[in-house]
Amino acid sequence: MKWVVGMLLLGNLAIGGYFLWVRDSSSLQLDQYIPLNADKIMLQSAHIAGGNRNRPSGTENVTSGEQICVEWRGLLETDLENGREAIKTLASQRVLSVEELPVNRMYWVIFPPLPSQAAGNAKLRELTALNVQEAFIIKDGNWKNGISLGLYANEEAARRRLREIESTGISGLRLETKAKDGTTYYYLIKSEDVATLKDLDIIRQTFPATTLTRVACKK
Repeated sequence: MKWVVGMLLLGNLAIGGYFLWVRDSSSLQLDQYIPLNADKIMLQSAHIAGGNRNRPSGTENVTSGEQICVEWRGLLETDLENGREAIKTLASQRVLSVEELPVNRMYWVIFPPLPSQAAGNAKLRELTALNVQEAFIIKDGNWKNGISLGLYANEEAARRRLREIESTGISGLRLETKAKDGTTYYYLIKSEDVATLKDLDIIRQTFPATTLTRVACKK
């Protein structure tokens, strides 16, 4: 009987030891699967999720989703240089495009500059053969070796002339503006940043005789 009791005791001890080993092994495996730097990962996620909450206001451009066009008019000739510098400064701070345009201008129908005077003469002969009148080669300036086809006081007349020449089969014509002698200038400003309007008005206030007017944007 004693050896039976001894066998049972040894069996119980073996079973107990097995369960203790399983529990310790499971605990070890769980410890091995704890993510490295788990606290840092959680902090990083929280930083990303709330990243914009502590950003100082006014540090971003706010866009309207559409292009805004305004004309700044009324600059005297003596103020033009100061106005130009103010616009340059604004352009370095905001996303915008600026055109300096003459208040009084003519509309010029031209064929763009050709590579040489000889090429210009050849194109002029072609136009003459098609009975295009009042055409001559431009001798200097940005349009040198181009062909002038008429200078008009208003855009409608210039476009009528352009269509007339195109009807002869000539393509590639340009309609450009040319400032009248002694004219003053104004600025056309385009931007999608609504804050640009506020900044422009602050600039305008330093030139009391000027006006700032929103206009339709031409494509």
